[in-house]
Amino acid sequence: MASIQCEKKDVELSLEEKASLDELTKQAEHSLNSQELLAGALKNQTTGPLSIIASKIFAGQVVRNFPNPLCSLDCFAMSGTFVKGVKAAVVYSGKNKAGEECGWLLAFSDTTNSAGGRVFVECGHKGKFSNINWAQVEQKLEKSGAIAKAHDIETGTSLYAGICGPTGKSAVGAGFLV
Repeated sequence: MASIQCEKKDVELSLEEKASLDELTKQAEHSLNSQELLAGALKNQTTGPLSIIASKIFAGQVVRNFPNPLCSLDCFAMSGTFVKGVKAAVVYSGKNKAGEECGWLLAFSDTTNSAGGRVFVECGHKGKFSNINWAQVEQKLEKSGAIAKAHDIETGTSLYAGICGPTGKSAVGAGFLV
């Protein structure tokens, strides 16, 4: 399989984040198989395990579930039809360095009507994710690009993500930080 190339523009990532994102998308790319439209690699760089508190599948089907708990590096995979593609979101919770409960939201899509792959991320206090407006998340995702980064100053949490590849065969990589 040819290597998937990501265009990293419009979002400022540190050199370390760029290198990590390249590794994560390569990891996801290598796990793609014939029935999957999208594979993802998630890296937990926080102080402890992360647990799923919410998820939403807008389009497509899960082939391999989001890892729960996410302890270090793990993968997921989804499939979908050519027309609808894949669109989903997951919210993880865990603790920051001060021991506060925090949340990290990752949304992604690889659909024919989204003009290529898109990712959207948010992070902050866990309460921010207690009543998620999925329609609003979907709208923000549709306005996003192939690379996303969020940093919450109050909690010290960060999340960066990218999606690479041609429509219908994408790789998502994301790093969760405190």
